[in-house]
Amino acid sequence: MSKGQLTKDQILLTALEFSSKFGFEALSIGKLAEAVGLSKSGLFGHFKSKEKLQEMILDYTADSFTFKVFLPATKMPRGIPRIDAILENWVKWTKNLMKGGCPLLTAAIEFDDRPGEIRNKVRDLYRQKMDFFKKAAVIAVTEGQFKRDSDPEQFAYEFYSLMAGYHINSRLLDDKKAEQKLKTAYQKLINDYKV
Repeated sequence: MSKGQLTKDQILLTALEFSSKFGFEALSIGKLAEAVGLSKSGLFGHFKSKEKLQEMILDYTADSFTFKVFLPATKMPRGIPRIDAILENWVKWTKNLMKGGCPLLTAAIEFDDRPGEIRNKVRDLYRQKMDFFKKAAVIAVTEGQFKRDSDPEQFAYEFYSLMAGYHINSRLLDDKKAEQKLKTAYQKLINDYKV
């Protein structure tokens, strides 16, 4: 990997950490340049605009989520064990890797009512994520682990809703039992769909 790419990766990691704590709109070229030890013009040369920086942070976040949550889960047996792994990996990702919480949730809240390229990007990333959850449910049906009449779209919605609730309870409400509550709710969800 070239020195330029290493620098860019370090900038994106720092920007991701900042965005997960303070939001995407709070991120400025000046603050980020100071945090990584570059001049504003040096940092600007990598991204050209704040919007491009935000897009690249979102891509970097999606890649991190894919490599830390989805890919390890695909190594598990098909069906419920894979869904279990997605949940477990996601909790680890938000708890251990994203000190400020889930940057994709932050972006969804910040940009949900603001038309533009960033909102479109966030929406596309969420659709990809929801499609993965739906596919996991379809596989569980195919494997005979979920009921044949299961609605994969409804499952994806409920599964995601559990994680959003976990995020708010563990981060905002500082609920020490949030993870246990998540696991209890998740088990109820699985039992609702299970054969």
